[in-house]
Amino acid sequence: MPDAPTQPDLPLEDPLPADKEVKEPDPVQAQNPGAGCIIMIVALTSLAFLIGFGVWSLFKQHREITKFTGTSPQEIALPDLESNASAMIHLNAALETFRTEAGNKRAATLRLSPEDINLALAAFEDFGELRRTFSVKKITKEELHIEISFRMRGSPLNSDDYRYLNGTMITQPELSGGEIFFNVDRIEVPGKTVPDGFVGVFSPYRPAQIYLANEEGVGPWMRQLTSLTLEEGFLTLSIEPSELPPESEPVEIQFGHILRAAILFTVVVLAFVATAIFAFKKGRARS
Repeated sequence: MPDAPTQPDLPLEDPLPADKEVKEPDPVQAQNPGAGCIIMIVALTSLAFLIGFGVWSLFKQHREITKFTGTSPQEIALPDLESNASAMIHLNAALETFRTEAGNKRAATLRLSPEDINLALAAFEDFGELRRTFSVKKITKEELHIEISFRMRGSPLNSDDYRYLNGTMITQPELSGGEIFFNVDRIEVPGKTVPDGFVGVFSPYRPAQIYLANEEGVGPWMRQLTSLTLEEGFLTLSIEPSELPPESEPVEIQFGHILRAAILFTVVVLAFVATAIFAFKKGRARS
């Protein structure tokens, strides 16, 4: 059979016009290292700023604390149990009556003077944490004056350095959730001024919190308390079977310096995000 005629080879058609060439991407523009560098610089700058601000805050706080604290604790004397033997007998009798009445589901009242409270701190091991740091100085109709000597951290560069807050804490005691706590109005240090912002760190002062879980000590009795009242020279605790103990938690005070730090941190983060977005869009536009 005769061979089939072959088709001549036709030239391939150019998919693009001759005057239009394929544009090769510029690898420099495609990678766009400038945007990445800007983001990295902003991130490192923000991190350095936050670290620097934190270190500066520590040293600034230390400088402020040294203005109203001392290098040694003041002596807060404990009542001598032997010389106060008769007062101790009276206190034990009052406590036993209070426990008996409350245990029998009857109204119970315990009326304490500053001397009674300080004697209890000295006599009962449950209150060992408060010895030498806490002593009731005076009770008025509205306030309870507490002599304090609190140990605080000293220099940020020296872990063995301590400062001591020696003075009088003026408080309004409250009862909540079975716990006696103190709303701190002010702290008086002779010849010095304690800033309100620092006072807020201590409010509410909750020395009784650690005793709530002590089932064999004062914990169960504190949880039954239904009222706490003040009169001139006395603090009165009551248990009324027909009333429920107040259950609300003490209100935590918001600290101004924490709020300022949070706002500053938010501003820095937003600035970093805005700069990163701007750098990213600018890099895409160039590519």
